[in-house]
Amino acid sequence: MNQALKVRRRVRGLMRPALQLIVFGSLPLSFGCDIGQKTEPREQTTSSSGAGGTSAASGSSGAGGGGVSAVSNLPVPPGSGAEPQPSGAAQNLVVLPWAGFHSAVTYTFDDAQPSHIAHWPELKAEGIRGTFYLNTLSQASEAGFDATWQDALKDGWELGNHTVHHCYANGMCTNGATFTTIDAELDDVTTYIEGTAKQADVWTAAYPFGDTGYEPASMSRFFLARGVSPGTIAPGGATDPFNLPCIAAVAAGGEPASKFSGDIDAARAQGSWLIFLFHSIAPTSQAWYATTDITAITGSIDHAKSLADVWIDSVVNVGAYWVAQKLVAGAAPTTNGGATSWSWKLPAHFPPGKFLRVTVDGGKLSQGGHALAWDAHGYYEVALDAGTLSLSP
Repeated sequence: MNQALKVRRRVRGLMRPALQLIVFGSLPLSFGCDIGQKTEPREQTTSSSGAGGTSAASGSSGAGGGGVSAVSNLPVPPGSGAEPQPSGAAQNLVVLPWAGFHSAVTYTFDDAQPSHIAHWPELKAEGIRGTFYLNTLSQASEAGFDATWQDALKDGWELGNHTVHHCYANGMCTNGATFTTIDAELDDVTTYIEGTAKQADVWTAAYPFGDTGYEPASMSRFFLARGVSPGTIAPGGATDPFNLPCIAAVAAGGEPASKFSGDIDAARAQGSWLIFLFHSIAPTSQAWYATTDITAITGSIDHAKSLADVWIDSVVNVGAYWVAQKLVAGAAPTTNGGATSWSWKLPAHFPPGKFLRVTVDGGKLSQGGHALAWDAHGYYEVALDAGTLSLSP
């Protein structure tokens, strides 16, 4: 029998129903992680208090409750940190969208431009995680090219694939470059990111000019890709994972911080994920396209950071949570001996070591025979690599 599937949002420590979905199963299941190593399920005997490092690399993106979870490395959402463990019936599994935050925002920067290198210190100082989508055509000619992306990676930023030459998928180039093949355009950038920048893998891409002619090749290499169509992403929506929408800075002369802050407020009101797209950053002597002043960018970041219930993070981190929350929500539960279990299979190229945050009315949640600990910020943390979750009285 179909069951109403509730999604709850955490808003400044309070839980409230958000939207209704329908799934098959004997119990209601609801839905709502950081570039890391594969995490095997393990027994959790203490509550995660969000203790840990506070740098962007350790997962402090978003103001939230401060710090990160020692279990998942996800940032801690706002709240009292003294939520009692549920003691009711073993039912009503709810996956929290956006890791318990109300909405999410990601800052992406395309083309590996000289102005990105020049203004990396200001972006770094903001203490967030974002995504640089790299072309590698200018590697040999841009001073600080390798060092900048290596440093960004150390600070937890994601390096994504934007092809070598930034041409259309049909081979037409507008910058005087020479297109190779779609496969080579993508694979050579991945080789650079893994071999020179030293990122463990490459999980997401952004299409040059938003050209979805790259989509078939991207689907066999990545688990997400960003386009250029305008829009935001709902937690349970049907957005194409290989053509994620964004809000792009394109106005002549550049938009002010207030415009981007307004975009953040609108996404927050919707409870959605907003991906920003920036190109050239002023001041710069190399204004390639759609130049935006660095103060407009950092001003909007400061605004997002002032909203404790907005999660600021990279495409791979927020995107992994978005994909997984829908996947687990759609898993059909099975019952055996009074216990209810859910199983799922992560998509190809999904990053390892990711988690979801869930609540139940009561009972014991476990993975691989090991009980999950209750986090006093109001959730359990579920390891996605395990592929199964059980709830028993």
